[in-house]
Amino acid sequence: MSPHAIAELAKVPSLKDRWVAIDPRGSTPERDTPLKVALQSGAVVVDADDELDVLCARLNAAKRTSLTIVYAGNK
Repeated sequence: MSPHAIAELAKVPSLKDRWVAIDPRGSTPERDTPLKVALQSGAVVVDADDELDVLCARLNAAKRTSLTIVYAGNK
């Protein structure tokens, strides 16, 4: 994922300083979520959380695979 795309994520208030799961293929999330953010690349944000382990557990429970996980902040 390019630095430009990460900067794009950090501009979304609900994603800033959070761990973000992105589907690079651009498919929509299986569960309804307000995080349906499409990036300029066509990728779609499917979930986000302040805690990486919580995000990964939720994605695992939903059987989501082939996602990119990045931190949308400056830490």
